[in-house]
Amino acid sequence: MRHALFLSVLAPLLFSAPLPLQFVGNEKISSDALYTAIGLRKPYVIEVWEKEPSLEPIAAAQSATAISAYYRSKGYYHNKVASKVSDTAITIIIEENNPIKIADIQINSPVTIESDILLKSGALLDQEKFADSKSRIKKRYGGAGYCNAEFNSKAWVDIETDLAYLVFEAIPNEKCTFGAISVESTPNIDGTLVASMLRFKEGDPYDLEAIRLSYETLYAQEAIARVLINDNDHNGSIVPIALDIEEAERPIRFTAGLGYSSDQGITAQTGVKHRNIFGNLKTLSLDARYSQIIQEASGTFGYPLANRGGLGASIGYRNELFDGYKTESTYEKITAKYQETPTAALVGVLFDRIQTYNSTDIVTFPNNVLFITSPLGELNYDTRNKPLDPTKGVWLNAKMTGSLLTPVFSDATYLKSILSGAYIKSFDTQVVGAKLKWGSLHLLDGRIPSSYRFYAGGMNSNRAYLYRDLGPKTSSGDPIGFASLMEGSVEYRFPIYGEFRGVLFNDLTFVSDVTIPDYTKGYWGVGGGLRYVTPIGPIAIDVGADPYNFSQYAIHFRIGELF
Repeated sequence: MRHALFLSVLAPLLFSAPLPLQFVGNEKISSDALYTAIGLRKPYVIEVWEKEPSLEPIAAAQSATAISAYYRSKGYYHNKVASKVSDTAITIIIEENNPIKIADIQINSPVTIESDILLKSGALLDQEKFADSKSRIKKRYGGAGYCNAEFNSKAWVDIETDLAYLVFEAIPNEKCTFGAISVESTPNIDGTLVASMLRFKEGDPYDLEAIRLSYETLYAQEAIARVLINDNDHNGSIVPIALDIEEAERPIRFTAGLGYSSDQGITAQTGVKHRNIFGNLKTLSLDARYSQIIQEASGTFGYPLANRGGLGASIGYRNELFDGYKTESTYEKITAKYQETPTAALVGVLFDRIQTYNSTDIVTFPNNVLFITSPLGELNYDTRNKPLDPTKGVWLNAKMTGSLLTPVFSDATYLKSILSGAYIKSFDTQVVGAKLKWGSLHLLDGRIPSSYRFYAGGMNSNRAYLYRDLGPKTSSGDPIGFASLMEGSVEYRFPIYGEFRGVLFNDLTFVSDVTIPDYTKGYWGVGGGLRYVTPIGPIAIDVGADPYNFSQYAIHFRIGELF
C-alpha cells in the first residue's frame, strides 16, 4: 500500500512535461551563465523558432544543487539555492550572500608569470580562473623550454573572514629539447611531407607554442581529419615526438551559401572540393558565385610542398558591373606561397584577358579588350584572434602587381601597390580599432582596364558614401575612380545589452588622379552602428554621414566586423 501511495505521488513528476525555468535573486551572476551551468541555453533574439529554456520537474532539485556548486566555483561559498515547482514554471531561488575575496597572492618563480595569473588581490576567488592560471603557468614554462618543471599552486580559505590566500610556486629544472620525430600516417598522405610542416625539428629547444602552431598548420590541410602530437614520453630533458595523422574519410566536400550586403546585394555561392586528389594533400576545387555586382566561376588546384610551402593554379571567368561600364574577364593565375604563422608570403603571375563593354562614356571608360600579364607579390602578417569578430591583434598586408608593355604578353607598363594595416585592442568588454589603406597606380605606357583603378565608398571604405560612389563623376553621374588613395577608419565598439553591441566610427579618405593622394582635401564620414552577435559573426548595420554635409549619408549592412 505504501509503495502504491509513493508511486501515485511520484508518477506526476516522472511523466510531467518540462516547465519554463527562471531564476530569482541572482544579482552578481547573469541568468545566461546559470542556464549554461546546467546545460541549457537561452535562444538569441533572432532564433524565434527556438523555445525558452525548460526543465523537467523531477530535475529541479538536482539543478539547484548544480547552481549552488557553480556559485561556489565563482567564490560564493555561503550561497543558498532552492527550487520551487508550480503548475506553470520552475523557479530557482538564490541567496548569493558574501563572497570569498583574495587577500594576498604570493609568487615564487624564476620565470616571470605575473601576467599569467588571472586573479588579483581584492577579487573574488574564482576557481575557474585559478585553474586557468595554473594551466597558463605550465604553458609559460613549456614555452620557455622547461618540460620537467614542478609546480605548486594552493589556495587557503578562511571562512570566518571570507578571505583567501594564494600561492604559486615553480621549480624549472633542466631545459628540454625536441627529440626524434616519428610519424604514423595513412597510405594517401606521406609522413615525411607532414613532418616537414611541423613548426619545429629534432634538436630545437622544446616549445609549447611551436606545438600549438604545428597543430594549426596541419589542421589547415583539409584532407587531415585528426592530428595528435604526443610529447608525453620524456627521456630526461629530451622530448621525442610521435605524430599521428588521420585522413578525412570523405575527401569530397560540397558547399553552398546565401548572403546579403549593402555593397553587392544578395549573394549566392556554391562549390565542390576534393581535399586529397591524387594523394599527399593536393586539392582541386570548383566554385561559382553570383551577386548583383559580380558573377564568377573558377577552378583551383593546390599542390602542397615540404616545409609549409605550396603551389597553386587557378583558371576562371568573372563578370563585374561598375557604374558606367561592365567588365568581362577570363584569367589564369599561378602562385607559390610560404606560410610561417603569423606571416605569409606569396609570389605569382596573373594572365588577365579583360573586356570593357557597355560604357556610358567611351572617353573615360573606353570599350576595349586588353591582355595584361602581371607578376604578383604579397606579404601578410596577422595576429588577430578571431577572423570575423576580432578583439585584439595586428594585421599588416602589402600587395604589388605590375607589367611591362610587350607585343605578345601585355598591353601596359604599370605598377600598382597597396599597403593595408589594422590595430585592435580590447579594454574589458570594449574594443578600439583602427585601420589604414594606401594605394597607388602608376601607368607608364600603354592602356589598362578602367577596373584596375581605385574606387572608394561603401561598408569597407568610407561609410558616408554608397559602394564606389565617392569622388568625382562623369556627366552621367558615374564615379571615375582614382590613381591613388589613402583611407583610414577608427572605431569604438561597446556592449549595449545581451548580444547587442554598438559602434561609433570616423572614416577619412584622400584621393587623387596622380600616383600620390591629395592630402589637402579629405572626405569625412562619421556615424554609428548596431551589432547583434551570432555564432557566424556579428550582424552589422552602420549609418554614416559627411559631418559637413549631412545630406551626404549612406546605410550599410553586412555580417562580420570590418577589421
